[in-house]
Amino acid sequence: MTTTDAGPRHVRVEVERGVGLLTVDRPPANALDLSLVQEIVRAAGQTAARDDVGALVLTGAGPRFIAGADIKMLNTLGPDEMPRFVSSIQRAMDDFEAIPVPTIAAINGHAMGGGMELALACDLRMLSESARVGLPEVKLGLLPGAGGTQRLVEVVGKGRALEILYTGRQLGAEEALSLGLVNSVYPADQLLAAAMDLAATLAAGARPALRELKACVLGYLDGGRRAGMRAEASGIDRLFTTPEAREGIAAFVEKRPARFGQRSDGG
Repeated sequence: MTTTDAGPRHVRVEVERGVGLLTVDRPPANALDLSLVQEIVRAAGQTAARDDVGALVLTGAGPRFIAGADIKMLNTLGPDEMPRFVSSIQRAMDDFEAIPVPTIAAINGHAMGGGMELALACDLRMLSESARVGLPEVKLGLLPGAGGTQRLVEVVGKGRALEILYTGRQLGAEEALSLGLVNSVYPADQLLAAAMDLAATLAAGARPALRELKACVLGYLDGGRRAGMRAEASGIDRLFTTPEAREGIAAFVEKRPARFGQRSDGG
């Protein structure tokens, strides 16, 4: 595994098997403020742009994934500052969601509030069986302001989302999995390896197709079915003449495994 230095203060970046591993390390709880969210997005974007990276895994250092917003910081904001803060953090979350490679949240510990919102902005979520997740902002007289209300509805549906938001309760791994809030659950000591294995499998595949697939889904979420279908049509047009598509079709006809990329980095 190679470590890169993009100048971050609280995000470690390592690359292995075509996967960029981003570890948030802001003791004691990895609490989010705007600068940390922007640092995560910047590190993710720079790592995803590397030729040797085809997928990202986001996790937290220590016993927690990423805690919610830094409440002490929120307490310093005046009424005229809150709209700018919310606008900036929503834009940062949108930028993270739009990163064109597959993103996986390896939720190794509790993910509440803003930490859960960041996990919802990932494509896939894998959870430690000992972790708990939730959006408890209602207990502060607030609401999730970084896209959490919208992305939660997209993932679990209106009724389930409202029950989680209204109560602000924490969900254990079994319930989170049953609701589709996370894709899979693993013992804590197996979680990161499982996330890295899945990300490496994706990174070894047809990367242009993965990018277009993500663009189609985001196109639907942003503009509805017609926008998504237009993204499908243009995506297929761009993919059809790529080396990956030629190799995939040839491998199917020849009844052999496809050999995508053959990158010298082993990714």
